[in-house]
Amino acid sequence: MRSGQDPDHRARDVQRDPARWTAWLAPVLLVVVLLGPSLLGLRLFAAGDLIERRAPWAETSTVEQVVNTCVSDTIDASLPHQLVYRDRLAAGDPAPLWDNYASAGTILAAAPFQGVVSPIFQATLAMPDAAFQGWIKLFEVAAILAGTVLWARRVGLSVPAGVVGGFLYATGSFMVMWTNWPQTRTAAFFPLLFWAMERLVQDRTVRSALPLPLVVAAIVLGGFPAIAVHAVYLAAAYAVVRLVVLNRTAGRAARGGPWERWGRAPLLAAGGGAVALLLVGFQVVPWAQQLLGTVDLERRANAWTATIGPREILTIAYPQALGTCHSGDARWGSYIPVEGISFVGAGAVVLCLAAVVLPVGAWLSRGVRTFLLVGGLVALAATFLGGPLNYLLQLLPLMGGSGLHRMRAVGGLMLAMLAAVGFDAVARSAGQGRWWRWLAVAAGPVLLGVAAWATYFVAPGPQEWQQVRGTVLLGLLCGAGVALAWAWAMAPRVRWRAVAVAAIPVLLAVDGLTFAHAMWPRVDPELAYRETSTDGFLRANLGRERLVGVHSAYWGGAGQVHGLRSLSGHTFTPEEWRALLLEADPGMFASATSHSLSTLGALEGPVMDRFAVRYGVADTTMVPLGSFWGDGEQDAARSVVLHDAVAARAVPAGTPLRGAVVELVESTGDVQESGETGRLVAQAVAADGRVLAESSRRLRDHETGTVTVAVAGEHLAATTEPYTVTVRAEGGDDLEVRAAGPSPDQQGAAWAGVIVAPDDGLTLVRTADAQVYERESVLPRFRWASGAETCETAVECAALMADVAPTTVLLTGSDAAAHAFDGAPAVVLVEQDEDDLQRVRVTADGAGMLVVADGFQDDWAATVDGREVPIVRADHAMKGVPVPAGEHVIELAYRPVGWGVGPWVAGATVLALAAAWVWLARRDRRAARRDGDAARRAGDATWQDGDAL
Repeated sequence: MRSGQDPDHRARDVQRDPARWTAWLAPVLLVVVLLGPSLLGLRLFAAGDLIERRAPWAETSTVEQVVNTCVSDTIDASLPHQLVYRDRLAAGDPAPLWDNYASAGTILAAAPFQGVVSPIFQATLAMPDAAFQGWIKLFEVAAILAGTVLWARRVGLSVPAGVVGGFLYATGSFMVMWTNWPQTRTAAFFPLLFWAMERLVQDRTVRSALPLPLVVAAIVLGGFPAIAVHAVYLAAAYAVVRLVVLNRTAGRAARGGPWERWGRAPLLAAGGGAVALLLVGFQVVPWAQQLLGTVDLERRANAWTATIGPREILTIAYPQALGTCHSGDARWGSYIPVEGISFVGAGAVVLCLAAVVLPVGAWLSRGVRTFLLVGGLVALAATFLGGPLNYLLQLLPLMGGSGLHRMRAVGGLMLAMLAAVGFDAVARSAGQGRWWRWLAVAAGPVLLGVAAWATYFVAPGPQEWQQVRGTVLLGLLCGAGVALAWAWAMAPRVRWRAVAVAAIPVLLAVDGLTFAHAMWPRVDPELAYRETSTDGFLRANLGRERLVGVHSAYWGGAGQVHGLRSLSGHTFTPEEWRALLLEADPGMFASATSHSLSTLGALEGPVMDRFAVRYGVADTTMVPLGSFWGDGEQDAARSVVLHDAVAARAVPAGTPLRGAVVELVESTGDVQESGETGRLVAQAVAADGRVLAESSRRLRDHETGTVTVAVAGEHLAATTEPYTVTVRAEGGDDLEVRAAGPSPDQQGAAWAGVIVAPDDGLTLVRTADAQVYERESVLPRFRWASGAETCETAVECAALMADVAPTTVLLTGSDAAAHAFDGAPAVVLVEQDEDDLQRVRVTADGAGMLVVADGFQDDWAATVDGREVPIVRADHAMKGVPVPAGEHVIELAYRPVGWGVGPWVAGATVLALAAAWVWLARRDRRAARRDGDAARRAGDATWQDGDAL
């Protein structure tokens, strides 16, 4: 050993060498095994199989089991917007700012709401649609690892420890469960934020502050402000703690006066934040305008009070402790899994314990361990306890509008980096086995064992425990293995200590990769939004108007992928639009942002006319609207096999048919989606054997009781002779159905009922893979109003819509008085109908108003022949443009505030930051060369003096 070398340092180097390889093994496996096929476009890194459970895709689906049923928004909101953005760019739209195809419309690229302006998303634009989601996750993992390694090195941790912390964060609950949402694109930059703060506090130079605004901008552009605010507050607190510690440690030996010690770092941090605002101002201002101007956020006013049930604590070590997310599996947690799972890892829990009880000495920057522990505990307390802590936190600006349990995003980073500290502490723990540390080693597996027992205890029954037992036992083994490696490394005079330390990242990898594998959907790329015959029909016939889904048909905004404008959506809506939707259907909103019709009957309302809804779409399994004939005539004493018999009923002439009905004696059970699927075929047959109408649908899992087959047979109202409705079964297993009773209308050995269409203004026009109803009274999306009536509330306006003429627009009293209506007609010609620009030519015989059945939103401007005019709130929630008599060209354009000069300011700021970096780097290199030359000259002079002596 060389003189003066620290023997413990040499031992640490020997122990860490294998860990340098095993630490990197975990992220390499994450990329190669879980992401590799998606990067090549062989598997879609999104829940494309989940859409197969919704109409119109469900009718022809071949998916037997959905990988992850615990996600939804990614497929019905986030991914459709991303695909639309990519398609519009490919079609030559340089700035797709607004998406007008779902509900009232929403911001697309004008603000970070959809996350499409995130640098991570922008980096994937060259990738094909089948691969870009996988590349997004790869770039997220890369950003995380870069941040944790850089931060680790700044505070004295090893590179393997930084890799361990990054892997634990990348496979933690937030980064896994929120995959494919903008949330993970936001959280991926959190490690770099703490590194940037540490760099600034340590160096306190302008050059050290330059990364901060870029990191903050990347976080903001990620698209999820709530967790961004959490991270910025915590990072600011971290910077204060580190600044105090560094100044007190340096004491009187620190160079510079009070300003250099205490004032420069806060000023540089504030300057970095101000520069970040210059970078993202053109995005943040339109976003704030929409949220504050047209969206009612009162529903989120008390979001800070939400906490997660105590049982979910078990998911910190065992993520599937309360059920799994495969289709057909059970869940018994008290919260939705995306929010409720708080996975850190069983092995990570043991390492956090090691970080608390093992000495860190001088190799770790002071205050870091304590802050990581306190930050992680605060996040867990806000998640599971709430109370006074959450009340105090929500008093901070911007903290009260979102659930504070989402602090787990940055809290998970605190615990991951605390585990990284524990990893290095274990690697340096040789011979440090005091009795209380041995107790801590034993406490880890004991604590995990108690959690495993609690998991068994809270399972509703043996079947549910059997469902999760394997993953719980695997986590327990991984945690116990980490504790054993810790004990081995800490014990004095043992061999293979380095191997024990190197085994820890391997055990963590098993735990994290198992969780990610279970939750990350990777499916056949052909599944996502595959083309159906209903898509083709609607594209050919919908025109400029809208469809609306019933229940989950065309789930959320999924239809916009095929260019179908929908009243359904999963997005924020202006309050007036929301109120009018609720008048059309009180059950419209499944959540604060997700909405579609709750019943087919809501299609009949006059409010649907004003929304320009031409078609309603429902699943083939839904009971069609109409009168049920034949109920009560089933022979309950016996049943027949429908494959061997035909159910039939005689129907009088002139009966408009909408469906046929049979009654199953037993549930269909788990129906095979692939292969020869069981189907029910219904026909309306004339006396001479001609088939007057025909329809079929497949049987679904666990159907029982009365089941219907929708039939587009309203044209049969013109028949002059009776006809017979028959139902037969094809393929699949045998079906036992109720036998025919004594009624003379029943024609077969099996009972059949029929559904007769009422006079409801609807026509069932398609039943192939969905029920499609055409609304006869729909109004055009662009229409002329020659007169006006007044109403103030959604209730008043909805009531008037049933009575006033289509050429009458509903306005507030002040607007009606301010604009002229001559009662004369006009010709409306739509020349351009794009998402953020509409051009309409109106030839009017008198003054009136062009009404556009799109949501009244901020940042839209209207011109008549190039002259700007105000947009009026029409029909309570839509747009109206006053037009004088004569021929005029009206344009409505989306012009978000700040977009005039904002992008130029952001671009100039980026160039200025780059120039400052280059200039400061050159200056520092010149100064370093001068110092080096001076040192060499001083050395030469000293040598010459010594030689002369």
